[in-house]
Amino acid sequence: MHLYINTTSPFVRLVRLAIEEKGLSDRVELEIVDPWADPKAFLKANPAGRVPTLVTDEGHVIAEAHLILRYLDDIAEPSVFPSEDLAATLAIAAPALGATEAATAIIIGRKSSDNFDTDMVGSKRYRTMADGLARLDANLPRDFDDRPDIANFAAVTALDYITFRFTDRDWLAELPNLRAWRERQKGRPSVEATMPYV
Repeated sequence: MHLYINTTSPFVRLVRLAIEEKGLSDRVELEIVDPWADPKAFLKANPAGRVPTLVTDEGHVIAEAHLILRYLDDIAEPSVFPSEDLAATLAIAAPALGATEAATAIIIGRKSSDNFDTDMVGSKRYRTMADGLARLDANLPRDFDDRPDIANFAAVTALDYITFRFTDRDWLAELPNLRAWRERQKGRPSVEATMPYV
């Protein structure tokens, strides 16, 4: 399989966490691309120009992180969407994914407006990030050691992406439970191997 990625995308990280936790890393070739540069081979695979994009061994092209996760669940265990406590797991994942969407919207919005952070949309996105992390603090996902799933994938991705991209504040200053949870995930091979970087 071939996976188009970049090194900062939180959506790429969700997929890479699944690949690592499912033991598929030796079956997936990673290709780093700059989605904003519109590389020809990448656009041929995904005209939307978004990462992650997976090309299966059979040549099927699957774009969008959640669709790729669904496919990976079909070919390898453990399930990212476990049947046990599924609703509770998804309820934890939801605000984390919302915070991630908000954070990426700000980064992209800044490309079109110097005042994006403080305008109506940007301000709402900041609120969504803060609220999402606060909800995680009040309703923590399982530790990776207990069970890797969409909730802890989404939580570690949201938290690490926000602290990576928005360094002007201590996002965990008033979130002791989430801070302690993140500390416990240190050293997990999948978490360390997929950290965002420029």
